Order: sequence, then structure tokens, then C-alpha cells
Amino acid sequence: MGKINWSRVILCGVLTGVVWTVLSAISTWCVGADFNSAVPGNKIFAPSAGLAAFLLTVNLAGGIWTMWLYAAIRPRYGAGAKTAAVAGFAWWVASTLADATWGSFGLVPVKALLPLAAVSLPEMIVAALVGGWLYKE
Repeated sequence: MGKINWSRVILCGVLTGVVWTVLSAISTWCVGADFNSAVPGNKIFAPSAGLAAFLLTVNLAGGIWTMWLYAAIRPRYGAGAKTAAVAGFAWWVASTLADATWGSFGLVPVKALLPLAAVSLPEMIVAALVGGWLYKE
């Protein structure tokens, strides 16, 4: 069993997070109108610098976590697109469950969360595929 290449996990994870940030910004712009209207002050489409930095940090951390997961499951599933897709799917599950909390508290209507959850699945898989493609042990 190979050792995890931590420098590649960080590098590929940052790339994964950047790809996810770009894709999610596009999808939020396209299908996130209901979500934006549920957030006071237009903070999603016009975030403050602090909010933008926080969201980018969360996305980068998610990308790094996904690449760590990819590296950790490679010995069992093998290197390649299928394993990266599994890691991306796991990221989507964890992220969607966290987002569902907002709906369960009634802070954001579920109908505003569903379109973003639906489009984020292929986006997170694509982001994980990009990072997994560059990962080497």
C-alpha cells in the first residue's frame, strides 16, 4: 500500500477547491435566485470581502479533504476517474447534508436548496476528477 503524498494532496486539493469555486459560482448565478432571495442583503451575489474569503477557504478545505479521501481510497479502488468520482460523490453527500441543515432550521426554503444541490453533484465530481487526474503518489 502506497503512502499518501501530502504535498500532492494539498496542491491537488487547492486546485479541486478552485475548480469547485468557479463551477459553483456559475451555477449559483444561473439557478440560485431563490437561494439568494432567502439570504438577507444580497450577500450571495454581492458578498463582502470577508464572506468571499470565508467561502473560498471553505471550498479550498473541501477540495483538500476530497483529495485526501481520494488518496486514502486509491489502494482499495485503484487510481483513476472512478475513484475520483467516488471521492467527489462523498464530498457532495457531506456538503449537501450540511446545507440541508439550513433548510431543516427553516432559515432557507428547501425549494431554494434543491436546485443547487442537484447541480452541485456533477460539479463536485468534475472538480474531484481534475484534482485526481493530477494526484501522484
